[in-house]
Order: sequence, then C-alpha cells, then structure tokens
Amino acid sequence: MSSDRANTQNSNDIYQYALCGLLTINSQGEVLQVNKTLLEWLGYEKDLVVGKLNFRELLDVGGKIYFETHLMPLLQMQGGFREIQVDIKGAKGRKIPVLLNAIGDNEGRSDSSKYHITIVDITQRKHYESELLEARKEAELKTERLREINTDLERFAHVASHDLQAPLRTIVGMLSLVKKKGFVTDESKKYFDLIETNARRMRMMVLDLLEYSRIDKETEKLKPVDLNGVCSQAIEALGSSIDESSAEFQIDDLPKVAGSEIQLIRLFQNLFSNAVKYRSDAKPIIRVTAQAKGDFYAISVADNGIGFESENTERVFRFMERLHSKDEIEGTGIGLSSCKQIVKRHGGEIWANSSPGKGSTFTFTLPASEDSGQ
Repeated sequence: MSSDRANTQNSNDIYQYALCGLLTINSQGEVLQVNKTLLEWLGYEKDLVVGKLNFRELLDVGGKIYFETHLMPLLQMQGGFREIQVDIKGAKGRKIPVLLNAIGDNEGRSDSSKYHITIVDITQRKHYESELLEARKEAELKTERLREINTDLERFAHVASHDLQAPLRTIVGMLSLVKKKGFVTDESKKYFDLIETNARRMRMMVLDLLEYSRIDKETEKLKPVDLNGVCSQAIEALGSSIDESSAEFQIDDLPKVAGSEIQLIRLFQNLFSNAVKYRSDAKPIIRVTAQAKGDFYAISVADNGIGFESENTERVFRFMERLHSKDEIEGTGIGLSSCKQIVKRHGGEIWANSSPGKGSTFTFTLPASEDSGQ
C-alpha cells in the first residue's frame, strides 16, 4: 500500500508541477481540475477556480466568441483540438499568450463528458517574434534607404560623367590647338604636357565610371550569345593598342552562353586591355579557353604579362584599387571591378591566378545557353 501511495503521490506531483498548465473542464466549460503551475501563472487560488470558474471567464471578449463558435464545436464533434493560440486572463489584469491542446476523457471521442486541456505559455516566443518583426522592419527600412542612396549615387555618377566629358574634351582639344599654333615654348611645354596628361586621365576615369554605372541599370534579358563573336568585337574595339603591342590571340572554339552581348564584349575588352597594358618585355600572347562545368562554362583568359603576387588576388577586383601607380602604368582601377559586376549579374563568379613574371589567368563562369555547343 505504501508503494501505491508513493506512486500516487509522484503522479500527483508530476501533474501539479508540470512545466505546462493542465486543466480539466466539463462539456459546459466549467473547470473541474487545475494544476498548481497554471494557478501560479494566473495568480488565483484553487478554491476560486475549481467548481467556480468557467473556462470562458479566462478569455477576453474575442476569445469567448472564438471558444463558443470554434473550440466548443471542435470538442463536441471531434473530441479535441490542437495548437490553438489564444490569450488567457489572470488576476490583476494579467494576460498570457498560450497554445491550447485538448482531448476528450473518452479517448477523444465526441461523446466525452470531460476534456483535458494542456496550456503552454508562449510569452517568450511572442517576445522573440516581436523582436524579429521589429528587426525585420528595421532591416527593410535600412534596405530601402540603401536602395535610395544607391539610386542617388548612380544618378550622380551618370550625370557627373556626362557633364564632365564636355569640358574635358574642350580642355584636351584646346591644349592640342595651342600646341599646333606654336604658342607653347620649350619652357612651358612640360606644363602643357602635364595638364594634357591629367586631363586625359580624368577623361579616362569619367568614361570608366560611366561604363561602371551602366552595368546594373542595363536590364537586357539574357539570350544566347556566341563568345567567338564577342571576342572578335572586343579585339576590334581595342584597335590601335592591339596593333601597337603586336599582341597575339589564341582563341579556342568557344561556346554560346546565356548573356548580355554588350556586357560580355565589355568584359572581354577589359580583360584583353589589361593583358596588353600589363605586358612584359615579350610580345603579348593572350589565350582564351572554355570548359563545361554543369550548367555553366568556365572561361579562362590567360596572358604572359608581368603578373602579380597571389596575395593581391582580392585587391585587383576592388573598385578603383590599383597595384601600380599612374606614373608606372595608366589606369583607373575600375576595369576588373566592372568585370566582377558583369559576371555577377550573369550569375557567375570570377577569380584570378597569377605570380610575378609568369602572367595571369582570369577565369569566370557564365551560364550555358540552351543551344550552346562547342
């Protein structure tokens, strides 16, 4: 008997001090039994609840209506319900958000005369949900603000680039005219040359900025593009710099990819231009190859130029980042960052392998066209 009493006491303790609230009601909603956990949450004494309160009285007006129109019919027809979220009221205006689960005493059948309700306090969860909602709203506001700032910056870059081109062309043109007219003395020639050089550098930067600002604004739908034709057009666009350097191109039969032809020409043009610009004493040799990689092609542009330290691989793709001074090699540091943006817009990646004196290889992935083929 003592063992039975001990087991009964243990069962009672488990019921009374469970981590969730436990409640038993009859078919009219009257409270028949309640555990100490729920009483503590509510701030009520047991003798004021059992046989005195109806479960409806623990709900606010909306909860009472919901109980009558939804929960009681579920109990009567299905013998229970699961995961119902409501607020229950306690003493002194206490309000607790909870999850309710109920089952009939007669194994959940609709003819049950008693129903056992499990009540889980979700106050902490609601608090987390509120914090997440606030964080999401704040993130959305910041995202919208960043979008506005980026739009303003793009507009500024576009307008500034256009507005700066005219006076720069005038400056360069006037300098050339002054030289032709013989107004430049030997003494002043170096100053005129310096002005002209810096004006040309500024014009180069303006043009590169203008090209860079266009990348994300160009919304041309990706379509099949033959990379063989793209390379030919990129080489043709470079014209004189290719002729002056006597650069040699070794281009494999390249596939068709899904892309923007204009942007891909700009991509190859930048890479070819860099290969010529950063050449060694040897004649520039530029090799272009392609390899299928699932739904993408990995395209490599390799050269025999001066190369760079592997530790600078990330730097070369940064906006306006340069490894050489302007006096050593002309440039704006925008070309490779433009390449990165173009490849990214096509859903691909770009990376580089290089070492000083051994040339550089730039590899990037582009999505294969549906009718692609080597």
